[in-house]
Amino acid sequence: MHDNPKRQLVVILTIVFFGFVGISMPYLIFPPLFLNPAYSIMPADWGTDSAVLLLGVTLAAYPFGQFIGSPILGALSDDYGRKNILSTTLVITAICNLLTAFSLDLQQLWLLVISRFGAGLMEGNIAIARAMVADIKSLSKHETFGKINAAASIAYLLGPLLGGVMADSELFQHLTISTPFYCVCVLFIALALLSTFILRDQANSRSVAEQRSVWQRINILGRMQRLFIDKQLRFLMVVSTVFTLAIDIFYEFGPVYLTAKWMLSPVELVLYNSALCVGLALGSGWLVRVFSEHLSAPIGVVAATGGFFLFLLGMVWTDSIPFMIALFALSGLAIGLGVTAVTVNISDSVSDALQGEVMGVQISLRVLGNAVICLLGGVLLLLSSKIILVLAAALSAAAMLYYWRYHTKVFSK
Repeated sequence: MHDNPKRQLVVILTIVFFGFVGISMPYLIFPPLFLNPAYSIMPADWGTDSAVLLLGVTLAAYPFGQFIGSPILGALSDDYGRKNILSTTLVITAICNLLTAFSLDLQQLWLLVISRFGAGLMEGNIAIARAMVADIKSLSKHETFGKINAAASIAYLLGPLLGGVMADSELFQHLTISTPFYCVCVLFIALALLSTFILRDQANSRSVAEQRSVWQRINILGRMQRLFIDKQLRFLMVVSTVFTLAIDIFYEFGPVYLTAKWMLSPVELVLYNSALCVGLALGSGWLVRVFSEHLSAPIGVVAATGGFFLFLLGMVWTDSIPFMIALFALSGLAIGLGVTAVTVNISDSVSDALQGEVMGVQISLRVLGNAVICLLGGVLLLLSSKIILVLAAALSAAAMLYYWRYHTKVFSK
């Protein structure tokens, strides 16, 4: 029963969906923790500059952990089976979220940063999930990758809403800012059980496990160098990294920009995040299918990167709340289309035995840039929150121009 491809896809999508619900629950909590005096955990005698810099460090800890962990966990899933690695990472992620809750209760910033780094270190789940659906040969990757991205997008709609509600003591006096993290801990334990007892690997590459030393497993740069000998893969990875860097700047600092602009609370930020996530779900689940069936992949990627560039500039320009909400929704459409199309191309460019590692490297490159931008963004906030969105727009435009200029030459070889 468990080998039925569609049933396996449903299980994978369930894990991805609820996993991203858990990951996104604290998404709108961190900006007010450092920037809104009504929610701040900062000592009263610490200035705004210190709060901004510590926000950057806290936001950077999670993606920096992902950078280290994603390619290693992805490669381990190629060797030892995706289910085993996935179940283990889910359990450890639960523990890290428990430590995050403790850090907020005790107001220990050092523990907050360490726990977020640990959670990121184990967050190879999306890479493993993508590799698992790539193993299901009877289903189209446009369909399966699109559904994974759509599930994650819908989860990003629900998660922050639940996180904002769970952190609002005005709704129920016993709720605190740490409540969402306790709930995430329980959720990830449940997902680990689901993975262990129901999920089944579609492919097995364990025979290569004995051929890799410990150093080969942890030498991220060496593995990337070997993979990037392939010109087509290198080209796609550059496009993916630059575009997703622009996306992650928006993810991390869009709420910060809105908080600085209008002093919004976590609950108020949910409206903008909802518009974004609805767009993401439609872009990943519907728009990418339209482009794959009726238009070429290059047109889809160029439309997504170019559109996102324009939408970000619109956010910097407007002071209208309805227009800002509309721009968040349109940005979601562009992100969903672009990320899914590029990821399918990357998956198609490598063999089955490397799916986990390549998906992990893709995420690793993305989050390395994300970690750097979080740190840089904290500094840029001292100048102007608008500068960060302008930087994201410039990166999206660069991805569009590079793809448009070089894709024909690379794919023709």
